[in-house]
Amino acid sequence: MRITNGIINNNTKNNILVNKEYSDRYNTMVATGQKITRPSDDPIVAIRALRLNNNINEINQYYDKNIPDAEAWMEITETALTQTQSVLESVQSNLTQGASDDNQSKDRLNLLENLKALKDQIYASGNADYAGRTVFTGFRTGESLTFMTDETQLFTMVQNFSTADVNKMTYVSGSNNYDPEKLYEYDPDTYNQTDVKNNEIFRLRLAYEDLTTDQKDIHGGTLNRSLTVTLKDGSTVRAGVSVKTLGNDPVENDKIYTEVGDNEVTLITTTGELILGKNIAAQMRKEGSTTSFEYAKENWKKNDPRPEHYFAAKTYDADADGGRGREIEYNYDENHQPAFKDQKIQYEIAYNQKIEINVNADEVFSTSIARDVEELVNVTQHTEDAYNKLKKLEGYQSTGTLDPTSQAKIDALVDAAQKEYDLYKDKMQKMFSQGITTFKDYTDKLNNKLSAVGSLSNRLELTKSRVSDQLNNFKELADGNINAEITETAIDLKNAEMALQAAQQAAATVSKTTLLSYL
Repeated sequence: MRITNGIINNNTKNNILVNKEYSDRYNTMVATGQKITRPSDDPIVAIRALRLNNNINEINQYYDKNIPDAEAWMEITETALTQTQSVLESVQSNLTQGASDDNQSKDRLNLLENLKALKDQIYASGNADYAGRTVFTGFRTGESLTFMTDETQLFTMVQNFSTADVNKMTYVSGSNNYDPEKLYEYDPDTYNQTDVKNNEIFRLRLAYEDLTTDQKDIHGGTLNRSLTVTLKDGSTVRAGVSVKTLGNDPVENDKIYTEVGDNEVTLITTTGELILGKNIAAQMRKEGSTTSFEYAKENWKKNDPRPEHYFAAKTYDADADGGRGREIEYNYDENHQPAFKDQKIQYEIAYNQKIEINVNADEVFSTSIARDVEELVNVTQHTEDAYNKLKKLEGYQSTGTLDPTSQAKIDALVDAAQKEYDLYKDKMQKMFSQGITTFKDYTDKLNNKLSAVGSLSNRLELTKSRVSDQLNNFKELADGNINAEITETAIDLKNAEMALQAAQQAAATVSKTTLLSYL
């Protein structure tokens, strides 16, 4: 084979280039710490690196974002529930005091102030939010749980009841208003011991008071004024509902409560109560019976729970002229039928693993809580009013300056006032005693939710630890896949440099020799 200078030079150059290539590759590996700089260097390593990096990015999403968000949400929820628990315990403490037979007027006044203050605090914690999202309002995280100010906005809502919601109520009738300055104008026949008495009535208490009297729907029409009872066998019973409003005349108010026919139902818009006739109440109290009723409310007070978080409700957007515009439905299905469903927010905290992070308002912030406190406030106020009436009348009775006729009149009025006070005091004690059990149930329900949130937090912590381990494992795999072994690479680089130097020295020597010497 003929060897020429050109062949010698080309072979020499190739040897130098090959050694330079090795030297450059190992030098780059030492400088970057990675095995490859482009996919073509090693396709298998490149593909594996892409897959591992995708896994790391996915786990980072869980570890750095989803899990911390879930932790913060649940921490806010737990704090709010703990605050509400404190309020409920304060209510129970006041109930224990109110149930005592030793309460004096000053004690009742203290109870009144305490209960009124606690009533305003019940739903305050329910407006807790995380990063601008209210935590107890389901999917409607942009809405508060309660009205933040007094508002005028017409809502119609459908409220459902079970047999347990039908309760007996003791109503004290036979009271009368009077002006102490015009005491002698009153006749004992209109306010006497015989007429003052307890009445046992059946009722359903709605979620709100001060309902609209005309019962207009959001389109200006009249709501269907009927109560629908669905029996266990699926058959229905409907009862017409008459609408009444309480006034300043105790006698007329007594008629609204006590003069309800056996097959009639009266809606008292002032107090938000349905007074039931005996036959209707019997149907509603049958095992497995359910009842629904639609009503409307327009004037809302600060801290009133918003109905869309509790019921199937309708309202409207105001149009450009301030009138009724587009209808808005909450908790209705595609057929415009009431379909209230719990709105559970789920966070994906690991691959194919989700956790429910929220507690719905109706699970702990029942509309019944505020209504119960309100009734306790009312019965305490009635008891105090009856006591003050009695003391004023006793003051007239003890003057000793009245004629026999006037004295007899005062004595009869005092007897009536004494009975009224005794009945209200007894009613107050019973309601407070019953309230202890009722609010214990509220507290137990809340404690169960607190325990559930605590369990979820523990589960979240365990998942976080496992995801952290997964993240570390994948990072190690990714590092092992693409990172060069620095010690071995440095040795390979040194060898490549020595080979390159040897090739260069050989090239320098060869370039000085003749073809004959080379041969």
